Amino acid sequence: MKTPRRAGLRLGDRRINFRFDGRSYQGFAGDTAASALLAAGTRLFGRSVKYRRRRGLLSAGTEEPNGLLTVDPGPFCISNLPAPCLEIQEDMQLVSQNRWPTLRFDFAALIGLGGSLWTAGFYYKTFMWPSWHFYEGIVRRLAGLGAVASDAKLEPPWVEHIDCDVLVTGAGPAGLAAALAAARSGARVVVCEREPAPGGELDFEDAVIDGHASPAWVRATIDQLKSHSVRILINTAVVGSSGKLVIAHCEPGGLAKDAIVYRIKCGALVIATGSIEQPIAFVDNDLPGVMLLQAAERYLARYGVRVGRDVVVFGCHDRLYVSARRLIRGGINVVAIVDTRPECKTVERTALEVSGVRCLTGHTVVAALGRHSVRCVRIAQLDTPDATQDIVCDSLLVSGGWTSDACAALHLATGPNQGLAVSAAEWSVAVGAANGMLELPAVISDGHQAGVDAAIRVQSSTGHKPLPVNPSSRIDVVGGDPPPRHQPFWRSPASRKEEKRQFVDLQNDVTVADLRQAFEQGFRDIEHVKRFTALGFGTEQGRTSAVVGAAILAELSGNDDKVARTSRRRPPFKPATLGLIAGHRQGLSLRPKRHTALQAWHVENGGEMEDAGLWQRPRYYHGNGADPVAASLVEAARVRESGGILDGSTLGKIEVAGAGAAAFLDRIYLTRASTISPGRSKYMLMLREDGMVLDDGIVMCLGPDHYLATVSTSHADHVLSHFEFHRDLAPVHRNVVIADLTEAWHVIAVAGPRSRDVLSQILGEFWREKLSGLAHMGFVTGRWQDQTLRVLRASFSGELAFELHCRASIAVPLFQALVNEDMLPYGTEALDVLRIEKGYLTSSELNGQTTPEDLGMESMVNLGNPCIGRALLDRPGLHRPQRPRLVGLRANGPGQSFAAGALITTTAEQNLSCGHVTSATFSPALGEWVGLALVARRHCHESTTLLARDPVRGRETTVRTVPPVHFDPSGKRMKS
Repeated sequence: MKTPRRAGLRLGDRRINFRFDGRSYQGFAGDTAASALLAAGTRLFGRSVKYRRRRGLLSAGTEEPNGLLTVDPGPFCISNLPAPCLEIQEDMQLVSQNRWPTLRFDFAALIGLGGSLWTAGFYYKTFMWPSWHFYEGIVRRLAGLGAVASDAKLEPPWVEHIDCDVLVTGAGPAGLAAALAAARSGARVVVCEREPAPGGELDFEDAVIDGHASPAWVRATIDQLKSHSVRILINTAVVGSSGKLVIAHCEPGGLAKDAIVYRIKCGALVIATGSIEQPIAFVDNDLPGVMLLQAAERYLARYGVRVGRDVVVFGCHDRLYVSARRLIRGGINVVAIVDTRPECKTVERTALEVSGVRCLTGHTVVAALGRHSVRCVRIAQLDTPDATQDIVCDSLLVSGGWTSDACAALHLATGPNQGLAVSAAEWSVAVGAANGMLELPAVISDGHQAGVDAAIRVQSSTGHKPLPVNPSSRIDVVGGDPPPRHQPFWRSPASRKEEKRQFVDLQNDVTVADLRQAFEQGFRDIEHVKRFTALGFGTEQGRTSAVVGAAILAELSGNDDKVARTSRRRPPFKPATLGLIAGHRQGLSLRPKRHTALQAWHVENGGEMEDAGLWQRPRYYHGNGADPVAASLVEAARVRESGGILDGSTLGKIEVAGAGAAAFLDRIYLTRASTISPGRSKYMLMLREDGMVLDDGIVMCLGPDHYLATVSTSHADHVLSHFEFHRDLAPVHRNVVIADLTEAWHVIAVAGPRSRDVLSQILGEFWREKLSGLAHMGFVTGRWQDQTLRVLRASFSGELAFELHCRASIAVPLFQALVNEDMLPYGTEALDVLRIEKGYLTSSELNGQTTPEDLGMESMVNLGNPCIGRALLDRPGLHRPQRPRLVGLRANGPGQSFAAGALITTTAEQNLSCGHVTSATFSPALGEWVGLALVARRHCHESTTLLARDPVRGRETTVRTVPPVHFDPSGKRMKS
């Protein structure tokens, strides 16, 4: 039998089959899990966290504390999804949470029989004997919300960056008015709406706006916004911000499948997120069938769902009567309206009484009655709360007023979140209900003015002249709900015993009794009460409990005449998966990949790429060997014999210029940059503040007060931050300009005996003369193929070598030209072989724990330059005999090998390490294994016999210490 078609603004005609806890159901396109199950007569949606009490739906939005579901089975298994936000899909499998074995019969509900034991803070006072571990297993099984799915295979979200002038969050009446006004003023506008369709309360509030009925005005406004190129993002909630960068999450259908993370940079933020209706605490106010009044209106208007046949409306403002009339028009029988205010005289009330609806003022609902769901309500006059009467009904619709649904403003606020309105940062403004306005004409007018002001402010700051505002563009509003004339009422009278069943936080079972206990035990600040009672914990984050709880606490403390201060809410605004929060920063995309202009050439020519910081560099080339070791030996030997080229573009390149640049670099480096002449360069070492070596590299003097520092690939970001920090720290350096030019210059290292001749042939006549006279550590600038080219004579291989600094546009043709002259490329593996042979430092020696003296660079220290970290080099602890010293290692026996990471011990004390091997390789130039090691100074004398012990690989090699430079110690080959 087909499910009868329902009439709702968000429903389509297509029928959708789905399952809930094993039973089959049918809904319609556009239905949520909440609306479809309510239409099928389902009242029970879940169980509470602590007492495992039966719970039905309370709301129709993200604030829902009870109806949390799991979508199962995988691969998109995910828990804690609010049923009102979860759009049903064909064959979707929905599972309720916090129950065993079934939702109707839950074994853990027996905990409720000992409710007096599980009061607020019980976990701080119990589980201490015999130990916590005795209880840990059962507590972990019972605690929390939905189970975490270990096999969930959610795809990483798409990440999109958006730049706009005005961002409007919320597409209700205020948000639409703000967006339209800003767009008409010439601003670039983006609208984020967390619902699947714009409109907000206009889905059911009767009004005529600019001559249109409410739904028609919404459609017309959307068309106008699109004509102004306004981007409207539906199913998208603003969840947080940092400065003027706003983060929004899009979860189509309420699922973290096909999710999008929007990173929106905006000039102004208009917060038009509306308000959240608040409940009232009374005995058993958590029974299924107790629901917020506006939630019932939303289900009726949007999905054609009647939440009950015979309902009682309960609250403390005039809107009760208007809402009741709408419910009656929708086919719901309103049995009675219970108004806590002593009197109410409105046209709507009079009309309802004439139609037979009981309207009781000065009354309150003291309890909801029913075993599994509401069957009747018990009411009493506030003057005589003991004289009660029962009214038969199947639903109780509650409205205790409203609080701002402040969304992004909550953590932008300059003060505590008090009352209805929200204080926001200077560049943002709250409008409409988020600004405390609850009448439709005022809401739309407030939104319109905010949109105009935001556009003018942003365009003025950017130098653009805003479009003139046409007075006729004001939006005319006739009708709408009357002023609410709200009189705060937070809880019904009850005895101390009954307060244990007056629930404030329905998700965490926090009751009025818990708040009273917290107050009596000395907790006064709302933040302390929150943590003692768990008020506002979980997915609901206090949206329906924080204001009520704070108001009740104020009443208990005798300060009920003051505005109750709620606890500070924190992002994300709505629950989000950890994968959604991480965005693309997960798996292989945890860090962005950066490629040089030569990346494609390397891959096409057999380069095996590896990560070097955020960059990729060729480790070796497959044509030279089957594995990295074999290929590196071939490549290194070729460099020594004739020559080779290396892509060194990933080296960090930081340009420093301006008056005082030389003095600034003198402060940064261990030796003075101010002594470098233009056209020359120097090998330099920099220290951290604690005296440890941070990095090494070459500094070139491009001209007076103009330098280029090259730093290692892995330390580039750190060094840039180090430069900028110390530049900003001292006022004397404020004229120094620092620019990261790593991507602006590509570097090709040309090394080997043939390097000068090959370069002279390729670069042409101008360069032949320049290169022949270029001294070691000198550089010259010219042009090649109409592009700037800088050639530095420097070597990190120990051979005659040149670094070609060029633009990306000529990197590939220059590299290919060198290859055509039989200067074949080599990778980082071969570079390490060459460096170790020459005793040059690698990343293993610059491990953040070594000083210049540890690395054999006392001569730099002795120059006495008072740089950063220099004073701390005089600490006595850095000169003890136990401190390490860089030495070279050779195996004592022919053919023996040792590996990096091996521990160094003496032959006498083989169980006591005195150092470790930092780098090791087979040297094709020397025909034996060589290495570098950091060894305690008392054991680093030349020709000392030591043991390289490698228990991981099951190896032990007798080695001897030698000077770190294994090959060409005089440097003749490099300087020839």
